[in-house]
Parts: sequence; structure tokens; C-alpha cells
Amino acid sequence: MIELQEIPPEPIEPTSLPQYDGTGAPKGEGDSDGRRKIFGIPYPISNRSCQKFLWNCQKLSVLPIALYFPLHAINTLVTPAISPTSAPDDVLMMVREILPSITTKLLVGAMTLHVSAGVLLRIIKNWNNSSKKTDNHLKISARQDLSQDTIGLTGGVYGYLFGLYKNFRISPQVISGYILTPVLIYHLLIMKWVPRSLSTEVDFASIKQLLSNKNRWWKWLGGIIPLAVLIESSVYHIGSGFCRYLGIKKMRSRKNWSTAINLLTLAGFISVIRLIRADSTRLGPNQFESIFKKIGSLLQRR
Repeated sequence: MIELQEIPPEPIEPTSLPQYDGTGAPKGEGDSDGRRKIFGIPYPISNRSCQKFLWNCQKLSVLPIALYFPLHAINTLVTPAISPTSAPDDVLMMVREILPSITTKLLVGAMTLHVSAGVLLRIIKNWNNSSKKTDNHLKISARQDLSQDTIGLTGGVYGYLFGLYKNFRISPQVISGYILTPVLIYHLLIMKWVPRSLSTEVDFASIKQLLSNKNRWWKWLGGIIPLAVLIESSVYHIGSGFCRYLGIKKMRSRKNWSTAINLLTLAGFISVIRLIRADSTRLGPNQFESIFKKIGSLLQRR
């Protein structure tokens, strides 16, 4: 006589079953990695690896800027604030002798890579956020997110002074990058690219003439306003970026870093004011007249 015995069922390995995506149909083996598809074709690389690659591109692209920025900051933000007469040009000539001739091309390439990777990374993040299902219920958290992506460097003025940190929908570092990009292109245009096409170089004597020009359009729209925006956005963007790449997370350290950024920005504004007030009547012909005429002729051709 055959006896039947009841035995416990053996567990089934999860890897032997097709994955379920919650839509009523199991995924096939080709979708086991969870990659998205375009017209039924999966991405050649995963979303996470793409973001990591772009993030590494941004980190590597700041190396030339990190080496160049201290020299340029001393020359343009600190030295004119101390002595706006001949010292800035002396430091400028020394820096030009130290740096190789390929410096400008290297910096432009690094900044192009940095901006391109940042824009693509932002597009991917926005796309991922829009595709996720958002929960409309109120979420109560006992601890506020103090990352730079959420509150910036110190959470605004109230965060810096009183510890009342403000959340930003878009990080101030990202916003400063958006502002910095067109102003930096204009800066390179009038300081490097157009003067090079005219076989000349711009020095601080020319900058003094621009900032004290009788033509208000050239003085304000061509000189003072772009220069002020460039100082504010570049110092904040580069300073907060260094803070992030160095992994500084303590709020006290970030506030100290923010203080250094504000002091350097203030020194830059003082430098601009002192250059405006400097005597430019004995500096010879104004180079920016030919530079702006060249830009005007290029715009008319297009």
C-alpha cells in the first residue's frame, strides 16, 4: 500500500520568475535590468551610469579652472582694490608670462565640457522627476534636508544669519551657472576673441577707459553691469562648487565658506569702483572703440 506524505513546498527562486512591473503583464528577460525603452529598444546604458558619467565629466572639467581661478582672482578682484594704478597691469603681465599660450583654449574647452555636462545632467534629472509618480499627500519630516541641492550653500540670507534655511526649487548654484554662462561668453568675446582678431591685447588701461567712458551705453551696458554680474555669479558658482566637490557638509564650515565668497565678491566690487574712479585721460586711444565696432560689424553681417 502506498502511503502519501505531506511535505512542505519548496521555495521558488525569484530569479526563475519573470519580473512584474505592476501593469498587468510580466516583463521579459530583456527588461530584467529595469532599463527604459525608446520605441521598444532599451537604452544601451543605464540611467544611473549616464548620470555618473556626466557628473564625473563635470568634476574633471573644473581642474583647469581650479588652477587658473586663484591667479585670475588675485589679479582682477584683489589687486585693483589695493592699488588701481599700475599694480594690476604688472600682475597681469606676470601671469601672462607664467601661463602657457594654450591656457585660453584649455579653459574654454573645460568650460564647454562643464556646461554641456551640466545641461545634459539637468535634462536627465528633470525627465526622471517628471516620470515619477508624485505623492500629493503632506509629508512631514522631522529633519530638514540641508544639502546644497535643496538650500544652496547656507539657505539664503536668513539661513546664514538666523539658521532659518530656505528651500529652493532650483539650486542657487545651478541658477548662478545659468547667469554666468552668457556673461562669461561676452567677457571672452571682448577680452580675448575680438582683440585677438584685431591683433591687440586688452589690459587694465583699456578697462579703465571702458568703465569711465563718456558713452553711457558702453560704460554701463558694455562694462559696469556685465562686470558686476560676472563677479557675483562667478565667485558664487566657483566657490560653492569647490565647497561641494570637497565634500564640506557641516553648516558652520559652509557658512565660513560663504563668508569668504562674500568677502571676495566685495573686493571685486571695490576693485570696479576704484577702476572707475582712476584717471584714464592719459592712457591713449580707447581700444574698446575698435572692439565694439568689430562686434557691431559682425552682428550686421548676420
